Amino acid sequence: MKATLALAVCVPSLAGAQQGWPRGGPDRAGSWELSLGGGALFVDSNLRDFLGSGAPESRFADSSAPGSVTPTLVARVGYNFNRHFGISASAGGARSSGITYLNPTAALTYTANLNAATSPFVLIGTELTRISGGNDRVTHSTWGAHAGLGIRQMVSDRFALRLEGRVQLAHFDEVPMSKHSTFSPLAQLGFSYFVGGRHAPEMVMAPAAPPRVETIHTVRVDTVYVDRPGRVVQTYRPGDQVVLRVQFRTNRSELLPASRIVLDSVASAIKATPNSRWQVEGHTDIVGTAAANRVLSEARARSVTDYLVSQGVDRAILSARGFGPDRPVSTNATVEGRAQNRRVQLSRLPDPSGETLK
Repeated sequence: MKATLALAVCVPSLAGAQQGWPRGGPDRAGSWELSLGGGALFVDSNLRDFLGSGAPESRFADSSAPGSVTPTLVARVGYNFNRHFGISASAGGARSSGITYLNPTAALTYTANLNAATSPFVLIGTELTRISGGNDRVTHSTWGAHAGLGIRQMVSDRFALRLEGRVQLAHFDEVPMSKHSTFSPLAQLGFSYFVGGRHAPEMVMAPAAPPRVETIHTVRVDTVYVDRPGRVVQTYRPGDQVVLRVQFRTNRSELLPASRIVLDSVASAIKATPNSRWQVEGHTDIVGTAAANRVLSEARARSVTDYLVSQGVDRAILSARGFGPDRPVSTNATVEGRAQNRRVQLSRLPDPSGETLK
């Protein structure tokens, strides 16, 4: 019971500190969650009295005072409809003082944000309890219900530590007490593994587009802005930078096929702008170490550069740099801000001759 109460105190404070799982990680909506955990069942005192009552040759327990704390093992399978709601079924087993407890359950679950690194959840459901003991004696609850609280802590895209506490209400016709109901808290710690779900690739979101033009002209272009695949927008504001809408595999520098359409348009725009020089810049958010982010950002910038070269752009007019998290354009305190900071930019470099294009 103490473990359950402590969990109830911790969950609200964790819920206020939710952050999205970094780098466009897996969307766990539509995923199956397989869980295994161990813990302790705190057996109701009236139920213990019943199981330890009677002559030694007829009672359930191997003593007149069965233990109040019983080690238990619980296996669970659940399905998550979206990042908040899911259903699950579990089977638990425990044995102590010569008594075996079997406990199948079904539950509805609400999670604050299943895609977050830390995700508190609440559950409510129904259950049955089957108890067997000495002399082949067996009893079971006629109905039961449970409610609980828990926390998942992701340790990778698919594995999570899972802490859960719940209170079980069960009705036994044989237990000689008022209303024949028992209350048995359960606390368990284990892990979950997620199967399936949707894996959303990283996408760099471009800012609002200026007025669109349908064709590319050989004129002075200070910024080339990719509005959507196949459409290039030109602006004339010095100092602007192009945010490319390109996609990579999570935590990798490999371009996804959808990015090639965008970069084909960028390559056409560069080739249509004579005497221009460009710097391809990779940027990240602050999730992870700064050193790893700089390596990743530079690798992504080089991937974009290599693709532009493969489309006929002169490598001599391109340079690639990775800045990691050092040049944010938005706050890193929100999911939306971190998405804006994970970007690839294309910057027009000054003409080294100092001449002005006409």
